[in-house]
Amino acid sequence: MNYLLYYIDGFIKKFPLDKTMITIGRSGENHLVITEDFVSRNHVKIHTREDSIIVEDLGSTNGVNVGGEKVKKARIKIGESFILGKMEFFLKRGSLDEFKLAKELIPIFDTIGLDNEKKFDNIITRFIEDVFNETLKAVMQVGLKKSDFKEFLLDLPTHLSNLMDFGSLFIVSKQADTFDVLLSVKSEAVQTEMLKRVVEENPAIYREKILAQSIIGARETGTFLYTYPLKISIDDSDGIDSTDEAALIFILNPQQKKEELKIEEFLSSLVTEIELLAQLLTGKEKTKIEKTQRPIPQLNVPDEIVAENTQMKELIKQAKKIADSDIFVLVQGESGTGKELFARLIHKHSSRNKKQFIAINCAAIPENLLESELFGHEKGAFTGAYTQKKGKLEVVSGGTLVLDEIGDMPVNLQSKLLRALQEKEFYRVGGTTPINVDLRIISITNKDLKQLISEGEFREDLYYRLVHRSISIPPLRERKEDISALINFFTHQFCQQNNKKIKGYSVKAFETLQNYHWKGNVRQLENEIRSIVNLTDNGETVTYDILSEEIKAGDNENIRTTKEKQTDTLPWFPGKIDKETEKKYILQLLEKNDWNKSQTARDLDMTYRGLHKKMQRLGIDRGSVGQ
Repeated sequence: MNYLLYYIDGFIKKFPLDKTMITIGRSGENHLVITEDFVSRNHVKIHTREDSIIVEDLGSTNGVNVGGEKVKKARIKIGESFILGKMEFFLKRGSLDEFKLAKELIPIFDTIGLDNEKKFDNIITRFIEDVFNETLKAVMQVGLKKSDFKEFLLDLPTHLSNLMDFGSLFIVSKQADTFDVLLSVKSEAVQTEMLKRVVEENPAIYREKILAQSIIGARETGTFLYTYPLKISIDDSDGIDSTDEAALIFILNPQQKKEELKIEEFLSSLVTEIELLAQLLTGKEKTKIEKTQRPIPQLNVPDEIVAENTQMKELIKQAKKIADSDIFVLVQGESGTGKELFARLIHKHSSRNKKQFIAINCAAIPENLLESELFGHEKGAFTGAYTQKKGKLEVVSGGTLVLDEIGDMPVNLQSKLLRALQEKEFYRVGGTTPINVDLRIISITNKDLKQLISEGEFREDLYYRLVHRSISIPPLRERKEDISALINFFTHQFCQQNNKKIKGYSVKAFETLQNYHWKGNVRQLENEIRSIVNLTDNGETVTYDILSEEIKAGDNENIRTTKEKQTDTLPWFPGKIDKETEKKYILQLLEKNDWNKSQTARDLDMTYRGLHKKMQRLGIDRGSVGQ
């Protein structure tokens, strides 16, 4: 049955929508009576449908808020909500059992209520004073809008990403002789190997708490462990409820002072929230919907770039700052790193975002057609030009033009493009009338344009016309902490697309994906997760066997390389050595690892950031090697 879910007086209440029309207000004549000052005597009328409701304001004082705006009338779908004053009502489907809240969650719901009340005063944003309270509030609000617990878990890392400044958080479920990773929000300092050791050395984590236990053998002293048993039930696709032995694990970053964070209070509240949402969202709390009634899934396209790596976050900030101006930008990086996503991000945050965004691949279009594609042509300009055609430069005027693979643009076209950019006008092929344009160009390449200039394949004057600022995106293998976030995102995305729920990843599968080299970068990872989701049965765990042969072959190569390193010919690295010897040793490791800093940091048993600082201190720079 459809119902309205709301919070009042320490309870999550459920009001059944068993009539075609109901009313809400302070007056006793209403079907749902809310005796609060912010609710009018006759506040709102609700018309019920099979999978939605129509909410109609009855001329109330405070009105009805939907999506941050006051509305007179609005359609609310299952999982969506509307606000009256400071009370938020969620449209849900399921049983009518009610829950008394644990005392630590009551302040969170009170805070949500205060925020809802402020929305009526047109307060769009507010200063975040306490990141933990903000995180708890966001998790509860997101969870109440979900209809499935597995979907909630897949989406949860997005709302916990702020925790990476403090440590790494995992949710694991016990298997026969190993464990599955249901959720991972991992900082740079924590490797999957440490998670495995924590679980293996602490078998009681599924039954009892561990608070502020020092992790013996951690790379840095002051690494503390917190674990909490989790009472969650995963609803299998066959309709049979299965109770998992699960645990929430938090590994505090060494540089954080546990006494100042109040981390135990936060983690305890987070566990209570997750357990409450597990009750609300699992099979016991929702009426099963027949497959023929399932809504068509919508792909979850991110508003922002998925990144947890510090360098990537800085590049995103830089891109947004660049977006405020009209300067031309070069985005460079290996294939599959997400260069076009950065171009779209710049366009989205610019003043041109209401105009067109057009990308043209300079390498994919034959040279004889590329000129017409860029500049357009007049009727009869050449054989086959039966009608006039506007070029991309003309069509995108006022918006953003992306020149993908700019390094492959023919030299003769480069000169014509240069003139168009200098004069801010051009002629169509075969035309005599100048076309004035207002352009912003973002160029994309996986080549070294300066090297192409030295080889005579790219015009130096065009380079300086196109490149006011450049953004260099690091390959995925150099930002390992992004891998788990991308796994979460793509799994969620393709589960939505395929109307499928996946329980989690076996630790071997997760570790293999985390440690793979990803030569094809994010695009290769995306394709791997797409095939994993398609090949994994609904409601099941992703196992190692389901991974592609290429990924498993890479895992075997990693094992072989590790064994080789145990008998490596490089000299032993003592604790105290002079700077020149230390510099020489680190250079040897960097060369051996093809300047992969993440792998070199692991070989040296230090963090990526620690290696970066040491390289700066020792004056190690790839560009200066051999000079």
